[in-house]
Amino acid sequence: MTAPLPFPHWLSQALPEPRAWPVRTERTVQVLRLTGVDSLRFLHGQTTQDLSSAPPGCLRRSCAVTATARLTALLDVLVDQQAARLMVLAGDGPALHQSFDRHLFPADQVTLLPVVQARQVSLLGEAAALLAAEGITVDAAGAGWGPVSLGDAQALLMGGTDFGDGAPGLRLLLPDSLPLPPWLERCPRLTTTQVELLRLQQGMPAWPNEINSDFNPFELGLAGAVALDKGCYLGQEVLARLAAYDGVKQQLRLWESPTPLEALPEDNVIRGEDGARAGVATSRLAMGPGSVGLAVVRRAWLGASTLNLGHTTIRLSLPGAAQFPPSAGKATP
Repeated sequence: MTAPLPFPHWLSQALPEPRAWPVRTERTVQVLRLTGVDSLRFLHGQTTQDLSSAPPGCLRRSCAVTATARLTALLDVLVDQQAARLMVLAGDGPALHQSFDRHLFPADQVTLLPVVQARQVSLLGEAAALLAAEGITVDAAGAGWGPVSLGDAQALLMGGTDFGDGAPGLRLLLPDSLPLPPWLERCPRLTTTQVELLRLQQGMPAWPNEINSDFNPFELGLAGAVALDKGCYLGQEVLARLAAYDGVKQQLRLWESPTPLEALPEDNVIRGEDGARAGVATSRLAMGPGSVGLAVVRRAWLGASTLNLGHTTIRLSLPGAAQFPPSAGKATP
């Protein structure tokens, strides 16, 4: 790529220089597969995204939630012919498998296959497709998924990245034992710290830091993964009320501190200048002379210029990929 991505200066300094892009990340992901004519109907009722009319080859980001709309997993759903794969981007794959198994009825024409692990290689940057074209045929549309050949091996090519809007690219889902082809091996790989910094800037929730029994998708900036007009599904009533009555009382934020925090305070509590509880820090990473992290902050303090985390002062900003219900973006004085 010839121009830098629109990241803040602190993150741009920590990432490879623009001429080094595209760059790659690698991780292990858990994959659930469902087959049978009722697969999409079942997933439509168990996750937050509209899957009832999704055609084969479609990829949609979705959430798994409890009946009270607490987030349990962030997913990418790969729609197939009378089947689907669920990539668990963040969450507990085996626990999700158990939950699905409990909700299946004998009459459901669905086979829930065991959880498997796969190797995901992401190419980040506007020129990711050009690089990938050196070794595979890349669909120009880039928004869905499909099988591709890597020599004698088969892989899956998926549009988009783990990091949401503002971090363009594509992904390959590979067998664990498959060595990378030379054209992919030559692509610079981000370090673990660089990947975490990018996650924090984009505001992508991690399990169990942000994905736990405390928060719903709207609080974590995942409104884009929730369909409110698709009919009944697990957690739908709670999410519909939150959106209709402006009930989202706290939001995910990126925090920055000039102090290199070695650990979060024992209670993780963020306080206002008057000592009142303003929110809770969920993630932290020391970076050079300072620290960055994620927090869920009460709306009354979203407009505060500074807040206190333990003995240090922090500033808040909106994560790059966060999406909230329209009325939930207004901070209450």
